[in-house]
Amino acid sequence: MKKRIVALLLCVTTIFTMTACGKKDDVTEGTEASVNTESTENAVSQMPVPDLAKYSFTYSDYVTLGDYSAVPVELSESYEVTDEDVENFLVEWFTSNSPFYVADETKTVIEEGDIVNVNYVGKLDGVAFEGGSAENQTIDVSGNCSADGYSTYIDGFTSGLLGAKVGTEVDCDVTFPENYQNTDLAGKAVVFTFTVNSIQRPMAYEEIDDAFAAEYAGEDSVEAMYDVVRTSLENEADYYKASEMNSDIQEYLLEVCTVELPADYFADLLQAYRDVFVYTNCDGDESKLEEFLSTNYGYTVEEAEQMWTEALKMEVEMEFILGAIAEKEGITLDQEAYESDLADLLSYYGLTSTDTVFQTYGYGDLAYGEMRMKNMHVQSQIIDMLKETAAVTVAETEEEPATETATE
Repeated sequence: MKKRIVALLLCVTTIFTMTACGKKDDVTEGTEASVNTESTENAVSQMPVPDLAKYSFTYSDYVTLGDYSAVPVELSESYEVTDEDVENFLVEWFTSNSPFYVADETKTVIEEGDIVNVNYVGKLDGVAFEGGSAENQTIDVSGNCSADGYSTYIDGFTSGLLGAKVGTEVDCDVTFPENYQNTDLAGKAVVFTFTVNSIQRPMAYEEIDDAFAAEYAGEDSVEAMYDVVRTSLENEADYYKASEMNSDIQEYLLEVCTVELPADYFADLLQAYRDVFVYTNCDGDESKLEEFLSTNYGYTVEEAEQMWTEALKMEVEMEFILGAIAEKEGITLDQEAYESDLADLLSYYGLTSTDTVFQTYGYGDLAYGEMRMKNMHVQSQIIDMLKETAAVTVAETEEEPATETATE
C-alpha cells in the first residue's frame, strides 16, 4: 500500500496541489504554510473553534456525476527515465563539481601550481600534537590551501613542498600566529613532516571508478551509484507524472460533474479558512489583515477573499465529487492503511499525538479534522482508481525543422 498521507500534509487542500500549494506568491499559501509551522500550531490552538464536525453528507445527494470510466489524461512527456538521462545527470553533476583529482603518473617533482596528495604530521618539540596530522589530503601548493579552496593554511605550511619528489618526506618549519585560535599553539614554532603520495591532475569523467563512487557518492561501486541516480530520477518523474495526472483528472471531473454545495457548510468552512489565515499571519488581529496582505502579496482584502473563495470552492467541489464516486463504487476507508499512513505522518513531523494534525486539518476543530483526514484517505484511493482506468496519451513534441544546407 502506497504511503499517501505524508504527501497530503504538504498541502492543506485535499489531494490536489494546485489549489492552495501553487505559486508562493499566492495568498492561499497562508493555509498551506500553517501546516508546517509551530506558530500555526499555537495559533490553531488559540483561535475560535469552528463547529464543522456537525456536518455530515451523503455526497451523491449534491452531485451529478459525469462519465469517469476512462478519464482523458494527456501527459506533456512520457516521464520515462532512460540510460541517457542517468548518464546526462551524472555528467552534469561531475562537471559542475569538478575538478576531481587523480594521480598524474607522468610527474615526479612538485612544481609551482601543482596539486598534490600528501600525508602530514605536525610536531611541537618533536612530539605530534592533537589535530596536526592527516592523510590523503589534496593540497594546492602555490595557493597554500586545500585543492577545493575551502580550507586555507597558516603561512608557510606548503612552502617546503616545491621541488619535493613523489614518495619522499619533507619537513616544513612553520610558526603559528600569535592570535591563533588554539592558544596552546599560538606563537609556537612547529615542524610539519609531509609524505608526498602523488602529484595530481584533474580527473576525466570517463575515469570514474568504484573508489570514486565510494568517496563522493557513498556507494560501493559505479553501478550502485548509477542505480541511486536512476531511482532518484524515477521518483522525481513519478512525482511530476502524478501531479500532471492529478491536475487533468481534477479539471475533467469539475467539467463533467455538477455540484450543488450546501451553502451553510461552505460559509462556515470559508470563515474557518479565513480565521486560520488571520491567526497564522496576523496574530489573530483582524485589523492587521489589510496591511499584511498589501505588504506581502500586493492584494486588497477583497481580492484575497475572492481568491480564498475560489480556491476553497474547487477543493470542496472535489471533495463532494470524489465522495460521490466512492459511494457509487462502494469504496470505504481502509482502516489499516489509514492508521499506518497516519503513524508515518506523525513520525515524519516528529509528533507524538494526532491532535495537532487533526486540529490543523480541521481549522481548529479536532473532530472535523479527523473526519477530513479519513475522507482524504478515501479520496486518494479514488484518485488511484481513476489513474488506473484513465485514457492516458502523451503529447507529441514538435520536431526541430531540418536545417537546409546550401549547395553549389
